Amino acid sequence: MPPQPIPPQPPQPPVVTTTVTTNAPETTEAHRPEGFAIGIGVGYRFPTSLSTPNAASVRFRLPSGLTFEPSVVLASTSHTVDTGTPMGGTSTELGVGALARFSLVAHRRTDLELLAAFNVDRLNTDPNDDQPDDNTTITATTVSYGVAVGWWITQHLQISLSATNPIVSYQHQREENGFDFVTVTNSTTFGAIFNPTVTAMIHLYN
Repeated sequence: MPPQPIPPQPPQPPVVTTTVTTNAPETTEAHRPEGFAIGIGVGYRFPTSLSTPNAASVRFRLPSGLTFEPSVVLASTSHTVDTGTPMGGTSTELGVGALARFSLVAHRRTDLELLAAFNVDRLNTDPNDDQPDDNTTITATTVSYGVAVGWWITQHLQISLSATNPIVSYQHQREENGFDFVTVTNSTTFGAIFNPTVTAMIHLYN
């Protein structure tokens, strides 16, 4: 008996491959500098006019997010008044300090930070260079606290608003009033009054 012919098979539908692409959620780290970064910024310390910025700072940001903002003052000023007999005076200032920023909450592009600052400033004034024993020296030490909110425009550009308050301040004043006569005044202030100094800054990080 001859073999039966195999009937033709119906055409198979084409195989359609569907690719599903899922967008990964944005991570907090994606909006912040990677590793150690240095930021240079300018801004305003209120109250002030908005016509000219009056604040500048450099920030050092560690990989953990902890940020330090140091400050140094080395200044010397001299003046002369001539009313027939020239009379000159000088003043020198030395100050060092640092502001630390501790990240409390990081959500997408926004950071909530706790601030802690320590500053020491020494100002020596000699109103008349030709007259001895008339110098006045003021040494001021301040410990401050505060909070800040920062918003990352890009990974290298941040806008921040900071509010700081002195919590402890100590001032030592030594005033010479002639030969072998010195007046020393010490004052200490402690308070938890929230009457902040607000600073608005924009920083560019490397």
